[in-house]
Amino acid sequence: MMASRAVNFVLLLHVSIISMCCFRCSEVMALLPSTSSSRRMANTASPHNSPIIVGSTGSHHPSDSLEIEILPSPRRRFLFQISKMAATATVATATIMSSHQSCHAAAAATAGITADSARTQWRQAVMTLDELLQNWSTEEWAAEVGGGDKIRVKLGTQGTTSPLYQIEKALKVLRDSEFVGDFVEFQETAEEFTGALYRADSLASSSNNKTGSGKQTPPAVFIEQSKTEVVELQRIAKTLNGMEPLLMH
Repeated sequence: MMASRAVNFVLLLHVSIISMCCFRCSEVMALLPSTSSSRRMANTASPHNSPIIVGSTGSHHPSDSLEIEILPSPRRRFLFQISKMAATATVATATIMSSHQSCHAAAAATAGITADSARTQWRQAVMTLDELLQNWSTEEWAAEVGGGDKIRVKLGTQGTTSPLYQIEKALKVLRDSEFVGDFVEFQETAEEFTGALYRADSLASSSNNKTGSGKQTPPAVFIEQSKTEVVELQRIAKTLNGMEPLLMH
């Protein structure tokens, strides 16, 4: 789709340039006769049959020592405009091709995850959520400096060891795989999952920070709020598995 749009745009751009060239050619052809006539009239109008040089201040005899302005011919102006349009077309084409290559690179990165590996990652992510809730320790993590980071490591938002790390990429691969039947419903539910994931991460991170110069919100409050979002994550994961049984089989 992106390739066809880029090709169509480049073709339209070149057709526009060709049309402009034809229009300019017509202008040049219209100007040339009148210009030649003007020069002939200037030459014959001289009292001593001497050439008249037309400058910025009017018609003068060569004996007059005045500064002469040489105007470019219509042909030169035409060629200069063509060169500018060609340069513009080249820059536009290079920009389109660069953007198209970036899209291909992004697609290739996602394509590196197979449907089977994405399903395996999803199963491990669900198990990680279950273990996180089973071993949840609000008091212990609230008492530690940076205790909320233990939650974030499990959520895959800090570090790369958790199966939840870049889980959105695995969900996109599963969405387009044979394991998913309802594309639209799966996509909407997957977006709910990633939204709850980042809310849980934000709350866990807030437990590590001071909230202001006045009375501080205890870290345990943020950790419990984060737990609420993790419970929501677990619920959404079960919904996805119920919608698409092949994800867990």
